[in-house]
Amino acid sequence: MRPFDFAQVNTVHDAIGHTGDGSAYLAGGTTLVDLMKLEVLTPSHVLDINRLLLRDVRLDGRGLHIGALARMSAVATDRRVVTEYPVLARALLASASGQLRNMASIGGNLLQRTRCGYFRDITTPCNKRQPGSGCSALHGENRTHAVLGTSDQCVATHASDLAVALVALDAVVELAGRTGQRSVPLADFYREPGTTPQVENDLRPGELITGVIVPRTAG
Repeated sequence: MRPFDFAQVNTVHDAIGHTGDGSAYLAGGTTLVDLMKLEVLTPSHVLDINRLLLRDVRLDGRGLHIGALARMSAVATDRRVVTEYPVLARALLASASGQLRNMASIGGNLLQRTRCGYFRDITTPCNKRQPGSGCSALHGENRTHAVLGTSDQCVATHASDLAVALVALDAVVELAGRTGQRSVPLADFYREPGTTPQVENDLRPGELITGVIVPRTAG
C-alpha cells in the first residue's frame, strides 16, 4: 500500500470541500482498503466520512429513504425493509459475509468496483484500471464475466446484488456536490463500458452519494 494523507470530516459540506484529484472517500472500507492494498487504487488523500449523519432509514409517503452510510446489515434486518421491501432484504443478505455486511455501507456497496480478477491484478492489462491497455478477459478466463452490456473494451460485471434489486424497484440515488444536490434514477446512474470502461457511473468529481430513495411498492 502506498502512503496517503488521512482526514475526518463532520458534515457533507466539509466532505465535498476537501475532495480533489487523487482523493477517495472512506466509509466501511470493505472495497477501498482491499484495492489500496493491491495498489489497484492509489489515492493520495483518504477522507473518512463516517461522522456524517447519513445512517438513517425511514419510511414516508414518498417511499423508503436509506442513508448512504447505513450499514448493510442494519438495512437488511430493518422491520420496514423486511416487511415492505423483502427483495432488498434478500439481496443484502445474499451479499458477502455477516462480518462484511456489518461494516459495508449502502453507498459503498453501490460504488464498489468489479471483482474481475484482471482488474485486481496490476500485472495484467485492464482498460478499466488503465485505459487503453487492453482487456485481458476478452481472450482469457472469462466464464464469470458479463454477457450483456459489454463492449470490445470490457466484459467485467458489477459486484452489487443490491443494485439489481434497487434498479428493479425504480430507486433514485441522491447526490451532493460542489454545484448542489441532485437526484438520478439508479438505472441511469450506471454506464455501460462502451469505449470508456473506466467511467462506471454518473458521479461527478467531488460528488458524494448521500442516500437512496425507493418508491413505495404497489399494494
